[in-house]
Amino acid sequence: MKKMKKIQVITGMALVASLLTACDPPMPPELLAQIAEKTYTCIDGNVNVAADATNSTVIDTLAESLAAACVDTLPAMTITNSGDLATADIQISASPASECKAFASVPYGFDAGVVAYNVEGADSLNLGYKTLAKVLNGEITNWSDPAIAKDNPDLSLPDLAIVVRAEAESNSLKSLELALSFQGAKLDVSKFTEINLFDGTTPKELEAGELAILPNSVVVTNGLLPIGLNSGKKDPETGDKLFALPSEESLYAAGTQLVGKAAGSTLTMSLDPKIAPKPMFEGEKAAVPYQAIFPLTMNLCGEDNLLKRAAAAFMLRLDSQGALGYLNISQLPETVRYSAVGLVRKGLPTPKVTKKSE
Repeated sequence: MKKMKKIQVITGMALVASLLTACDPPMPPELLAQIAEKTYTCIDGNVNVAADATNSTVIDTLAESLAAACVDTLPAMTITNSGDLATADIQISASPASECKAFASVPYGFDAGVVAYNVEGADSLNLGYKTLAKVLNGEITNWSDPAIAKDNPDLSLPDLAIVVRAEAESNSLKSLELALSFQGAKLDVSKFTEINLFDGTTPKELEAGELAILPNSVVVTNGLLPIGLNSGKKDPETGDKLFALPSEESLYAAGTQLVGKAAGSTLTMSLDPKIAPKPMFEGEKAAVPYQAIFPLTMNLCGEDNLLKRAAAAFMLRLDSQGALGYLNISQLPETVRYSAVGLVRKGLPTPKVTKKSE
């Protein structure tokens, strides 16, 4: 007879909801996920987790958080950074789940595709969407081109050939193509050879006049300069030009335009540019969204069991997900994250709901 694993749900605070009766319909997974934010479920056992080499350190931070949560009289649920995507129980990867048979797959966070550059004397550079597309397509070939000068009137750019690196990180290239298309600009992706930069590879140093399509996390980690996007709009109060930058504010704004779509045990997300972006802080203006974003995906691999689901649900908790900031990866918007938690929690104990006082 199989030994049953110990399961225990820990309530962090009183959970209050509307009075439920036998006639009420079941709560949707997203609502259950919100309630579950106040709790966590510990199941006795260890889960092997692995991430792309570039993002692997996040697993160590999550392991420490979990080890500090499932203690004392609780079942000892732990995760171990296995470092091997092929054999992991849970993968976090920017690449498809080709190395595991996933019984559940959800977004975990998102990165962005940016264009890094090396032009002496230009510590800040912004290009219009169509201008950037022309540069990447090889239609604009010199940094002194009038179109670039028009977007950067305060800079004196050199008479220097633009060198577009032929290798582009795959996710970054596709996200830039989509973001530019939202603005009526077409990027010819056939001009690039797609490569993987999430395997721990350090990008080659940029030569004078060169630019390259890279993940924002890699650009920040390596201290490179990213090109901002001139939206062509101005602040109605100050008259200042508005730019989409791969900054915390602009990436947050883009995140609020993400929508999740569930199909069976898989949750995907896409960006809807028609959704009005939201600001990071209430009462402030939303930044211009930097829409060239792409997901990191969490795949639950192999045999479906509650131990893996409990570990995945814990890893998606907001307080633990803050570890992504150290990797320059953005957190999911709450709507998408709640959907993700609801999907991976399938089969776990339902969070308790207390009666609302009369």
